[in-house]
Amino acid sequence: MSGNDTIELDAITKKFAGQTAVDSVSVAFARGAVHALAGMNGSGKSTLVKVLAGAHTPESGMLRVGGAVYKSISPRQAHDLGFRFIHQDPGLFSNQTVADNIAAGSRFRHSSVLRVSDTREKRAAAVALAKLGVAHINPEAIMRDLSPTERTMVAIARAVQDLWGGIDLRLLVLDEPTASLPENEARQVQDMVTAIAAMGVAIVYITHDLATMIALADVVTVLRDGRRVATRTTEDLVEHELATLMAGSEQQLTTTMRGPRSTEVLLECRALSGGRVSGIDLRLHRGEILGLAGLLGSGRSTTLRMIAGVQQPASGATIMGGEAVPPGQPHAAVNRGIALVPEDRRQHAAFSSMSMADNIMMASLKDVSSPARIRQTGERYAAKQTMAEFDVRPGDPDKPFGLFSGGNQQKAIIGRWARIRPRVLLLDEPTQGVDVHARAQIHASIRRLSDAGMSVIVVSSDFGELAELSDRILVFRHGRIKTEISGGTVDEQTILHLAGTA
Repeated sequence: MSGNDTIELDAITKKFAGQTAVDSVSVAFARGAVHALAGMNGSGKSTLVKVLAGAHTPESGMLRVGGAVYKSISPRQAHDLGFRFIHQDPGLFSNQTVADNIAAGSRFRHSSVLRVSDTREKRAAAVALAKLGVAHINPEAIMRDLSPTERTMVAIARAVQDLWGGIDLRLLVLDEPTASLPENEARQVQDMVTAIAAMGVAIVYITHDLATMIALADVVTVLRDGRRVATRTTEDLVEHELATLMAGSEQQLTTTMRGPRSTEVLLECRALSGGRVSGIDLRLHRGEILGLAGLLGSGRSTTLRMIAGVQQPASGATIMGGEAVPPGQPHAAVNRGIALVPEDRRQHAAFSSMSMADNIMMASLKDVSSPARIRQTGERYAAKQTMAEFDVRPGDPDKPFGLFSGGNQQKAIIGRWARIRPRVLLLDEPTQGVDVHARAQIHASIRRLSDAGMSVIVVSSDFGELAELSDRILVFRHGRIKTEISGGTVDEQTILHLAGTA
């Protein structure tokens, strides 16, 4: 195959604050083939994609495209080179039409500089949808009214419409495009991806699902700790071997599962269903740390949100202390002793411009207030106590929350809810985006709360973290609990294999 038929990354290195995210990675993506990028969280996949997109400038290495060599490219250059990207959040405009969304991807090429031609843009959208075999999607439909699968297909149509516009589309990168889709609908999207590759486009496909990787891709490149550890064709690759390459058997930390410390069941989910989740039955014992493992879109976070009342279940019940928790009512869940620390602390748990004291005391203001006023001296004193208990630094309760590091923000959010002494603490990705020292402190805090009798459910994409923290682990797959790990030994590779295979 000639150099013009490949997009090559040669010895790419990228660092952040002195830490190497990608270390001399070389990989070539052939046009007409599906190339999967595999690796655990933090392996370097996203960084490598952002180098391709022009969002990151590498410290060293080069990019070869069509016989030309680039030390780095800008986002505009990436677009002009025929690179297109569909991220986990594809950035669709929910209140606009399908045609408007597709036209935005071509920068309204079919309109003039003076006005948007609705007729031409709708016609171009209809052509792209028909070429992809989804002519049933109406260009005039409003995006929010489409199914998740249809929205994904519109995102793909927006990305590849240049295939029928005389522009050379070289590369399409898809990051977990089917994670939130039912299995049968995910296959429809994957069939579309295969068809696009057959048109001469190099496909880079990112997924944690081992079975999907092997079934869909022609080639798999495995990254671990920022390095490329293998590039293999899928003809002779099996799921267990792929899991070993991703997790790294030589570095496995084997942990013994203790199992529940108490026979007392504190919280129970009975046939809980909603979103992608179907028929979840789980029991949480007093003082237990229960880990929920699974791939993106497996239903772990949805289950937490339904338990916390943030998301209304379609059916089923959450039982706390023998009584049903009113569904879809966060205040009722808090009153019953259930507290949730969500995955995105900045968007869903924090008030960045307010002080650290205000953020910490948000759930327990009644302790330092009357109907008439908040006792600010009392608020600052109570917040400082929590900051000291959870080692939030610097210990200044008046400093705006947004000026603290990510690790200190997360410790403060956990401290906020620990202050009210919930019986059940729900933690969604508790150490995401924090440094190694903060991670160890957060783990120590979780164990301390558990030792004091608090029950904890932890969702984490870091399976090593779950193996290290949990007394027991439930593995989710496609919205259901696939298996339970309790007693005996477990390691990251075992959990990955269970979560990523049928």
